[in-house]
Amino acid sequence: MSLYKCWFDTNTLRQKLLRWVMIPMTVLLLINVVLIYQFSLVSANHVHDRFLLHTSKILLDQLRTHEDRVEFNLHEGALNMLSSDNQDKVYYQLSGWQQEYRFGSPALPLPPGEVGATPVYYQAEYQGQPVRMMAAIMPTTSVASGRVTVLIAKTLVLHAEHVQEWIWRVLPAQFMLILFAGVAVWWGVGRGLKPLLQLRDELTRRSSLDLSPLPENEIVAELRPLIRGFNELMERLDDSMEVQLRFVADAAHQLRTPLSGLKAQAELALFLEDPSEIRHSLRQIERGADHAAHLANQLLVLARSEHGTQNQASMVELDLAALARNVTENWVQKAIINKIDLGFEDGVGRGSVIGNTLLLGEMLTNLIDNALRYTQTGGQVTVRIASQDEAVVLEVEDNGPGIPEGERERVFERFYRVLGTNKDGCGLGLAIVREIADRHEAQVFLSSGADGVGMLMRIRFRPASMGRENLASR
Repeated sequence: MSLYKCWFDTNTLRQKLLRWVMIPMTVLLLINVVLIYQFSLVSANHVHDRFLLHTSKILLDQLRTHEDRVEFNLHEGALNMLSSDNQDKVYYQLSGWQQEYRFGSPALPLPPGEVGATPVYYQAEYQGQPVRMMAAIMPTTSVASGRVTVLIAKTLVLHAEHVQEWIWRVLPAQFMLILFAGVAVWWGVGRGLKPLLQLRDELTRRSSLDLSPLPENEIVAELRPLIRGFNELMERLDDSMEVQLRFVADAAHQLRTPLSGLKAQAELALFLEDPSEIRHSLRQIERGADHAAHLANQLLVLARSEHGTQNQASMVELDLAALARNVTENWVQKAIINKIDLGFEDGVGRGSVIGNTLLLGEMLTNLIDNALRYTQTGGQVTVRIASQDEAVVLEVEDNGPGIPEGERERVFERFYRVLGTNKDGCGLGLAIVREIADRHEAQVFLSSGADGVGMLMRIRFRPASMGRENLASR
């Protein structure tokens, strides 16, 4: 679905960015409205204050002294100036220094403080109306004392209109700016997400087997880590699929032989009439079935031990020494039947490691089974738990024929068997051991046994403390 159709989806990147841009801008708009109101109020006050100061000077010019008496004659020009504003009313009061005369409106409100030579501007209420006032003691030569107390008030009709004019002159531009910013963010995010849409289309056109990496150069720098991580995931998935395909191919090839043998023996038994020959054929079928079952079990263990198939929840702290002792005891009966001395040596008391109990048990089972299978009658097999440089070491040693040095690395390959052994097997035991060891980040070493006789398999595990730290960091 195109991003342009996600109008009602509240979890889109566009809407999130739009919210994070518009919310701060709306807050800034509210702050700007308050500031504009304050500026407009100050501007309107300046206009009114200049009018009041100019009016006070004109009124002072109307004072006259005649025969030691102060007179106030408001001529027509001054009257027109006071009444030029048809919306606001002007009130004034002129009084002597000692209140020996008073002209104008009575009982005008005085300022909060004392009246001095510096004009004082303040808000008050007169005759039930809010007014802007000026109070000052102003010098004049028209009266004997040379000073006159002047109080002037003007209603605030034009004052409010001036404030509103300021606000309505600025606010539309602010709203248009926010609207333009929202449209720009919406359009810009759409343009910025076009490469993602192209990637989506490319992934949609791909087949399920196409795990090639996505191009990183055409993506913005902020999204490159995401694409890089996706490509790494595709690479791991490709490796996993390759392992699985190889496993399926190998399993099919290996199972074909014992199944074909079983079918051939069954067909042969149908044509035989001699009971002894039929019994011999049935024994062959039994051996073939055992071999096929053993191979199937080994394949299942190998599939389970593949790296990445177990989650981290299956990795727990366990006592490797106790696990090795229990597994070794399960093989004592077979060792006795084969007349092999199977022993266990514990050199650590408690060997704590981080691992999967089931997989480690399978690994030790394959080591002991492999040692008993290739050790001659009267031989010895020893399972040993030791400590080496704070690490826990698992060893399985036998005094059998051993493995030639040139083939020691190849025995870890799947289905590889040393020539000339003439022993039943499917060539998966040591491959399983290597897979499980890699799964536990353990080191595997293969060398000759004591005095150069037999084989010594050594697996070195991290101590539990280091395993816990490594597990927590994943």
